[in-house]
This record gives sequence, structure tokens and C-alpha cells, in this order.
Amino acid sequence: MKIDPGQINFQIAQIKRQKELAERENTAENRVFSTPRLQELKSKEETLLRELRQRDREVRAHEMAHLAVAGPYALSGAQYKTVKGPDGRLYAIAGEVKIDTSPERDPEKTLEKARIIKRAALAPKNPSPQDRLIALKAAQMETKALAEITKEKLENQARVSPREAAQTYKKFQSSV
Repeated sequence: MKIDPGQINFQIAQIKRQKELAERENTAENRVFSTPRLQELKSKEETLLRELRQRDREVRAHEMAHLAVAGPYALSGAQYKTVKGPDGRLYAIAGEVKIDTSPERDPEKTLEKARIIKRAALAPKNPSPQDRLIALKAAQMETKALAEITKEKLENQARVSPREAAQTYKKFQSSV
């Protein structure tokens, strides 16, 4: 049984109803031992619980990876969408970490921030499509910041002598 976050509540409710029905039938017939149907339902329940525990671990590790790299740009701690398992406990099946993706006033700081955001988005072992989209937007922010930095440097070079401009250009080329 594979966990589908959209269907998990339905699966849990279905197993619970079937289990209650089997238990009522078992009681109505004054049986002391479990019926094969009840044992099958308990097995399904155990399988679902194992999968819920595994999904919970994966989701929490995924969001912690984002938080660990995002640093000061994380606007919130990890927030989870949870479901109540057949055992009554809550299990995370999805999550998110809000990250500040706005540019800074200084292009140098924007460049640094964009690189951190991109690393944070791609930090988990298996980045989600949303994570990849954030990384792409951060790469665009990085490109824009680099263009602004280059423009500023070229404008500054225009104000200096041709000799100083050539030296600055050589230094700039070696740093890029």
C-alpha cells in the first residue's frame, strides 16, 4: 500500500470502518478468536502505520534540510500537514518552510541571498517540483544581481582613466 496524501484520510477511515464492522460481527457471533477478515484488516492497518511513520520521517527530514540551509531567510519554521493515523497519532504527510525571496537593496547582498535560497531549495535529498521552481527563481534573481553588479562596475570604469579601466577589467574577468 503506497501513501497518497490526497487519499490518506479516506484510506484510514475505510480501514477503521471495516475493522469496526469485523469486530462487531466477531462479537455478535460470540467468537473468542479473531476472524481471518479481522486479522487481514489489522495487517492492513499495520502496513499503513509503517508507511505513515516512514512518510513522516521523510517529510520532517526534507523540511529540516531547507531550514538548515536557509538560515536568516527562513520566514517560518517547518509547517506540516498531518493526518491522524489508526493509532490516534498525528503523522506529517506534507510540509513547507516559507523563505524570503525578495531582492535586497544592494546587488551584492541580493547575489549572496539568491545563492543561499537556491541551495536551501535544493538541500533535500529529493527536491519537490515546488523546490525546483524556487531554485529556478533564485537563479533568475542571481542572474539579475550579477547584471546589476556588472553594470555598476562598467559605469565606475567609465569615470576613470583608460589605464585604470583596463586594470579593473582584467581583475573583474579573473574573478568571474
